[in-house]
Amino acid sequence: MLRIRQVKHLARRLKFPTRVLEKIAEAPELWCEELVLLDPAKPTKPRNVLNVRGQLRQLQSRMLRSILLPVLPVSQFSHGSTRQRHIKSNIEPHLRSTFAFTTDIADFYPSVSHNRVYRLFAKTLECSPDVARVCTKLCTYDHHLALGLITSPILADQTMHQIDRRIGLACWKAKLVYTRYVDDLTISGGYDLAKSGFANLVQGILEEHGFAVNPDKHRFGRLEEGTTITKIRVNRGHPDVRRQYVTELERQIEDAHRLAVDEQFDGPYYTEGQIWGRIQFVSWVNPGRQRALVRKFRAVPWNKVKEVAECRGLVCLKKVLSKRILASPGTV
Repeated sequence: MLRIRQVKHLARRLKFPTRVLEKIAEAPELWCEELVLLDPAKPTKPRNVLNVRGQLRQLQSRMLRSILLPVLPVSQFSHGSTRQRHIKSNIEPHLRSTFAFTTDIADFYPSVSHNRVYRLFAKTLECSPDVARVCTKLCTYDHHLALGLITSPILADQTMHQIDRRIGLACWKAKLVYTRYVDDLTISGGYDLAKSGFANLVQGILEEHGFAVNPDKHRFGRLEEGTTITKIRVNRGHPDVRRQYVTELERQIEDAHRLAVDEQFDGPYYTEGQIWGRIQFVSWVNPGRQRALVRKFRAVPWNKVKEVAECRGLVCLKKVLSKRILASPGTV
């Protein structure tokens, strides 16, 4: 427990002057910039992201390291809010299962209101109302958690503990496996879950706790037949990337070969670093694919690729952060 009773004690823990801390907490939005993340792979799905600057960024970082991480346990079912856990560890408990059900929470961070965050600091961590208020101000934006605040993952995880326990217990009784990667939930086992009632059970538990799921995003299927968990599939009892991902990566490498000799290529243009990063990802998920991919990669004359790309004026596709344009009053 924190049990911080005065704001000056919180300031001391964060190594900030009390007056400066209180000033930032009164108007944290002054240190935030609303951006839109555009992913070329998903052009129709822009994501709102906060860019936190200056002293608020420092406070957020210190809040995470000095205040939250030392005292807040991560849910045993969670694989997206702590070190040593990731999308690969999220699929590993399901490797011996045959069938899986996956879904996700709608608008996860925005669904965690400042009231929930305040109760966490005031009730669970037993801070005084003044301290809880300041901590809540520093960790929320527009009255809720937000993507871009580095404390959002661990605070959101805390709101899921009771939910995880309820779903986990139900799965244990039914001899099923349950994990969660941030807002992606997975249940797996030895029988088809499509008619098991677990989709309704999960949806009901989430709704009782103020969260919602989109039934259209429920997915049921056999793991060995291509059903993925956080974009990773099970292949002969081991984690592997999707077949389409490897096929596309090999096509990109072949494309680079054609570009190097100034032939027509399908595109889009990806740099040596981008292709290498994807090979590293595939190799991390499934080390058995590494040798073949690395051999193909090294056979490409990347200097020539870069030279021809520059001559043609090709621009590589990257995720782009841009300022969010707010509609003027009266516009539709």
